[in-house]
Parts: sequence; structure tokens; C-alpha cells
Amino acid sequence: MIDLFAKIRPDSELHPQFLTLRDSKLHAPARGQLRDLTSRFDEPDGNFVEQFQTTGFDSRTFEIFLFAMFEESGHAINRNHSRPDFLLERDGISACVEAVAANPAAIGIQPYAPFSELESQTDLESYRRHELAIRLGSPLYSKLKKEYWKLPHVEGKPIVIAIQDFHAPGSLMMSSSVIGQYLFGQTQHWYHDERGALVISHETIDVHRSGLKEIPSGYFSQPHAENISAVLFSNGGTIPKFNRMGLQGAFWSQDVRMLRSGTCYRHDPNATMPMPFVYEVGNPEESQETWREGTILFRNPTALHPLPSEWLGAAAEEDLIGGQSIATFAEPFLPYWSLTTLFEGNTPQALMQMECDRLVAALSENFPP
Repeated sequence: MIDLFAKIRPDSELHPQFLTLRDSKLHAPARGQLRDLTSRFDEPDGNFVEQFQTTGFDSRTFEIFLFAMFEESGHAINRNHSRPDFLLERDGISACVEAVAANPAAIGIQPYAPFSELESQTDLESYRRHELAIRLGSPLYSKLKKEYWKLPHVEGKPIVIAIQDFHAPGSLMMSSSVIGQYLFGQTQHWYHDERGALVISHETIDVHRSGLKEIPSGYFSQPHAENISAVLFSNGGTIPKFNRMGLQGAFWSQDVRMLRSGTCYRHDPNATMPMPFVYEVGNPEESQETWREGTILFRNPTALHPLPSEWLGAAAEEDLIGGQSIATFAEPFLPYWSLTTLFEGNTPQALMQMECDRLVAALSENFPP
């Protein structure tokens, strides 16, 4: 058992988000949830707490999130080895998972402008197709060079790389379609025909370029990538997730209320825009959030050791079949991104409703039916 909040360094040396998590009464549910999870969490390296409190805050938070997701999915979790991060077993099948985060190029330096500051739709599309693919591709390629499949406890087992993007402000609000383009090496074009039906075509991507940087597209087609069975994408393994899960569950606090807003998959075969949503966390009339919510598993079509469908426990899976990306859903609500707004626990219901109405109006304007 580890103590995430043990005093190990002066506050001046700690990550600002850790200080907020540790000290804010509005984060009491997250603290309770994290303590509960890490009471069952082994860490073989001996430096987990120090990294969680300092330079590795995002990466270590993501690791705890993965632990919670795998535990929820019924896996036996082995963390006796320093790499990969997880050895999972369920239904007589074993697989290994290595976690990685796309981080800023250097501490204190902003490598790319947040997408909200890009000047035009063309800039945004270029950012998504090239710069973001490079930011995600670099850590994935670095993991490929580690050759985990040669380790005795990994040999012959499926390997999954789990990734989350922290490289710039706003990067967590980018959808999974970006990484799908890079992994499969293709993009989509769409239009509505005269009957209003959505028509989608696919185009092969050879490279991703940004300035002087260039990487080949199609991660699953790279040498030795056949040893990687799948890539798990998440943009939800953050402190707000732990705060929401704690509040709706065993760590409810009278000191905090939360509104969650964002966009999700629209179950309309002709839709091209996501569907907005807003709800109050912990509202008994709303469905309960799951740990896996929003996660997508991209399965390697040429994997040496394929994973069985729905075995890992992701909320959705994507396969490349006949040159087309096909998605299957394990649960109907698939958020693309969300923001969690915190309020004092004694905030009047009238004010909560006003903020909820404002969010609904803003989202509906940007994401119409």
C-alpha cells in the first residue's frame, strides 16, 4: 500500500495540480477514491509517490486510472514487474499493458498552441492531421523500440500500449479519430448525398509533417509493430474523473457539487456532429459513470497475438476491416471530451440550473443537431 499524500518534499517543489488535489475541499471525493484504489495498488519501482507529487503527476494519475478500469473489468492485475506496467489475466488469457503519456516537449515550454487558439478551420485540421499525430506517434514509437515482447514474462502474450495526451492545453479535448488516423494510416472524407445519407470515403496517409518534423503514418504497419496487439486511447484518466467517480459513489461529500458538460457520440448513421450533454454528477436520475467510459481500443489488424473482442474492457473498439475502420460499442454513452465544473456544496439549486442552462445553450450553438 502506498500513501499518495505523504509529506516527501517542500510544497514549493510539488506539482501545482497535486497541491490543489491535496488541499481543496472540492477535491475530497477524488482524494477518497485515490486512497481506496492505491490501497490495492502495487508499485515495483519505489518512486511512484514522488513522481505523482512532482514531475510525473499526469502519467501516474493515468496509471491509477488504468488500474481502476482493469479492476472494474474483472482482470487479475499483476504489477510485480517494472515493465510493462500491468500483467492482466482473465478467462484464462494473459496480456500485458504499458502506459505512456504524450507530454510537453520541455517543462515550461508550450510546444503547440491550444486548438482553441488556432486561426481557422484549416489550421485546426492541419493540427489534427499532422502535429497531433506526431505528438502521439513519438511516445508510441519509443515504446515500440523497447521490445517488450522479448522479456521472459511477456513472450507470447498480447501487448497493449495505453496512451493519453497531455502535450498541450486543450489536447485532452481532441477526439480519438486523430490517433485512429495515425494508427491505421488513413483518413476519412464525407458528404451527404441528395437523400441526406452520409457517404464516407477513405484516403491513405503516408506521412505526417510539421515544420521540419516528419514521421511515417500507419503505426501498425511499422517494422515490429506486429508485436503490439492494440493501442488503448483515453482522454479521461485525470483528477476530474476520480472526483466524479468518488462523488457518485462511496466518497460523496456535502462540500462539493459538480456539473459535467461535453460532447458524445451521436447514434445517428447520418450524423457528422457529436451530441452535447450536461448533467449534475451524482444525480440519481442520471446513469452511473463507469471507469472505462470514453476509452477506445484500436486493434492491430496484423497482430501476432490478437486480443479477443471485448476482453480488455474498453468502452469501444475499432478494427480495420476491408480497408474501413469499424467501431463497436460496449456501452451507449461514449463521451469525446468533457469538462467538470466544481461548485461549493451549498450552492443554491437555482444557480446550478442557471449554469446548466448556459452550458446547454453554448454547446447546442456549437454542436447543433
